[in-house]
Amino acid sequence: MKKTISTIFALAALAVMPANASDEKQMLTDWELKSAVQVKQGGGMLSLSSYKTDRWIKAKVPTSVLGALVKAGVYPDPHFDLNDLKIPDASDDLNRRLGLSKYSYIKGTPNPFKHPYWFRTKFRIPANRKGRRAWLNFDGINYRADVWVNGKQVADHREMAGMFLRFKYDVTRFVSADRENTVAVKIYQVDNVGTPSPGYLFEPFGQGRGQGAEIFRDVTLKFMAGWDCSPVVRDRNMGMYQNVYLSYTDDVKIEHPYVVTDLQLPDTTNAFVTVSAELRNAGTTVRRGILRGTIDLEKEIDFCTYRKLMPGSMQTVVFEREVEVPAGRSITVSFTPKDYAQLHIRRPYLWWPNGYGMQYLHRLKLTFEADGRVSDTQTTTFGIRKITSTLKERDGEHGRIFWVNGKRIFSRGGFIQPDMLLDMNRKRMYDEARLLAAAGVNMIANEDMPSPPEEVMETYDKYGLLMWEVFFQCWTSYPGTETFKNPTDTKLALRNMYDVVKRYRNHPSLVLWCMQIETIVREELYVPLRQYIRENDPTRPFIATSSHGWNVEETPYIKPDLPTGMTDENAPDYTWYPHPYYYEKVLEVKDQMFRNEMGVPAVSTLASMKKYIYDLGKGEKRGYYPLDKVWAYHDAWDSICCPPESYAYKPYDDAIRRQFGQPQSAEDYIRWAQYINAGSYRAMYEAANHRMWDITTGVMLWKLNATWPQVLWQIYDWFLNPNAGYYYAKKALEPLHIQMNEHNRMVAVINTQHRSHEELTADVRLYDFNMNVAWQKQQPLSIGEDRYQELFNIPQPDGITPVYFARLLLKDKNGRVVSENFYWLSADGKNDFRPITRMPKVELQLTSTTMRKDGDVIMKINVKNPTDRLAFMHRLIITKGEGGEEVLPTFWSDNFLTIFPGETREVTATFARKDLNGTTPVLKLDRDQ
Repeated sequence: MKKTISTIFALAALAVMPANASDEKQMLTDWELKSAVQVKQGGGMLSLSSYKTDRWIKAKVPTSVLGALVKAGVYPDPHFDLNDLKIPDASDDLNRRLGLSKYSYIKGTPNPFKHPYWFRTKFRIPANRKGRRAWLNFDGINYRADVWVNGKQVADHREMAGMFLRFKYDVTRFVSADRENTVAVKIYQVDNVGTPSPGYLFEPFGQGRGQGAEIFRDVTLKFMAGWDCSPVVRDRNMGMYQNVYLSYTDDVKIEHPYVVTDLQLPDTTNAFVTVSAELRNAGTTVRRGILRGTIDLEKEIDFCTYRKLMPGSMQTVVFEREVEVPAGRSITVSFTPKDYAQLHIRRPYLWWPNGYGMQYLHRLKLTFEADGRVSDTQTTTFGIRKITSTLKERDGEHGRIFWVNGKRIFSRGGFIQPDMLLDMNRKRMYDEARLLAAAGVNMIANEDMPSPPEEVMETYDKYGLLMWEVFFQCWTSYPGTETFKNPTDTKLALRNMYDVVKRYRNHPSLVLWCMQIETIVREELYVPLRQYIRENDPTRPFIATSSHGWNVEETPYIKPDLPTGMTDENAPDYTWYPHPYYYEKVLEVKDQMFRNEMGVPAVSTLASMKKYIYDLGKGEKRGYYPLDKVWAYHDAWDSICCPPESYAYKPYDDAIRRQFGQPQSAEDYIRWAQYINAGSYRAMYEAANHRMWDITTGVMLWKLNATWPQVLWQIYDWFLNPNAGYYYAKKALEPLHIQMNEHNRMVAVINTQHRSHEELTADVRLYDFNMNVAWQKQQPLSIGEDRYQELFNIPQPDGITPVYFARLLLKDKNGRVVSENFYWLSADGKNDFRPITRMPKVELQLTSTTMRKDGDVIMKINVKNPTDRLAFMHRLIITKGEGGEEVLPTFWSDNFLTIFPGETREVTATFARKDLNGTTPVLKLDRDQ
């Protein structure tokens, strides 16, 4: 690595180095942009302070070009309705097929996203930074860039390329502390924009939109040219999509601080911390100084809208060493517990995954001092924990088990995606992580964003979400096909991925390095990157691929990393199935021990649907009403890979109509869809629960969130509004949970906690449709740690009403309910639940108290059912004043409530004060649900 750095410096003054988070960032957020087609001058002129930016568009960075144009009102927001069809595409071919060129905002230029864009900003160097080296940092651009400062070029697009690589430039000799400085950045489109085929969806249950496979050649995001669950992003997200900032140092810069924590398991009372960092001397003379480090326990954790005070305290750990850094070179300095006894930490505060303990974080601060002056300071947070994995074998199948601090973790979660325009402000990042953690999720995979913003990783650390780092996205390459050459620039791809390793390796939440999802990359990418991981972060598990459906003899270089212990081969996959099917597949064992992708379509709530389908339910009541062209465009498609077999939406739609009838309104359809969502998402997780460790070691859904407003695969939507599937998944993901296994009606208790529970009672009752108890049974039990326990089967009473209900309560020794579950059943097994649709809505009585904590509002609510009827799946909402919009996100302890006659339920709703927009919160019952 040192040789490579020296070579780059020797070649040019355009040093391209991965950036590292600095303590003192001068953020560059206020920019102006304009298409290069509209600008005759070059960077030398544009980067002069005297240049006048007449009619340039204001932009807040981070942003994509299209994101800035939408916020400036140049184009409508493509998230909504068919607005996407009023924006030209980067593909000339798609423009011709859809007639999009007429929407170009640049006269005489039919494709406004084909050519580069200029971004321009000004800054002043703070007085206290005068005389220091100035570094210009880019945390993420797409796809290539030229950079000019005060009339001088400091970076060239041939070298500054790739979406997953950070860049840092020493601009000291180009800037002045005595006057205003100007930066001009020319951003280039991806080399291969892709021609989506067909690139759109207009018919419900029709073929998927396909993808622009040419984009797979580049080191960028595949989904931007269209995918099964995301639209074609018109500008392919060209822009500066992560932070741009200045940092200041003296000659010696601290880079890539790295913390390794070790526990001599099973003992967790002694932790051993190793710290290393690279010192880079950008000067022309040798520099001697002291590298000093401190480690502190983070006592107060910032969650954006609230803060959490962590119990406990720790004395500051201090260590230092005198070092000498040669001119123009980098050296690595290490501190080990062998040489520094203070790095042996006794009785450490450990970091645990969500649901298994506290997420304690520590802060490492490194300072290099030379000649009595601080040259640079860098900080990074980390967690003291040890992650390992083992393989469980059964019937020739393998399931991967993840262990944290010597305790096995039953991995349950799914995949997530970024917003289609990569518009991810800090609060939204925290809100999403909070939703996931509150649902009980403990593992996520971030396939479609190999280099997330730092704030995203921070949220995973703070909420205990174990995260897969996926280097290469699925199906961008496949053995035996032309795509196996992708990405085509091997050196560029490796540069990008090497930086990913060093960028994220300190995060305690990062549980796994995964080369590629579902498929695999060629040997010249795989072997060097695999070796780089061994050398630069051997502390966490690595898998070659999440699945391998091809002939592995074609890729012998991955064999040392097999078996992977997880797969998504074969069914169940991405459509609706009857609930018993998930249990039956688990019992088959094959491809089910660690199932890493399966999912069910999921329609949003009515309030969300109204936001993005403007004429919702206004079409003719025929065929598959209320589905129409807009529903199709927002992913109500079906076959993509295997026609005439169903792949996505049609079986889900069939289930709604078969179980609940033909809707007479959009409200009917969306309400009934929530019942399907609830049962399906619970069933997928509960099926994995029911043979925890005997067969299953983990389960991951495709997927948990949405890249845009859609009707597929989500427990909460793009508006951060949970559907009923969220709350029923939350039930299934309880650490201590009672359930009815839906293939044989066995009552089971699942305890994923690392402690036993004594003196519990299972109280199970069947109710007929008129709320008469038809059968009941209570059974005392105790359950050991980290296991499931089966109790008894639920019978079907003779003469029961066609639709009836099962209620399962798990109570502690004081009679307090610690887990509750509820199922709707059919006597003939045909799942005709139409009587449910005719149940009158219950007028629930709501009382509440409100308090504030930091930036949050917390409402405690008592919900009473004063009638003798069942209140089935009632949804509560908080609105911005009387008649205002729903406050989103609202973090409910429970919702889509089913409350038995005469009973009262207490729930809490938490939301940010800033999301009220100055209004008074109003608690309401959602009359449409």
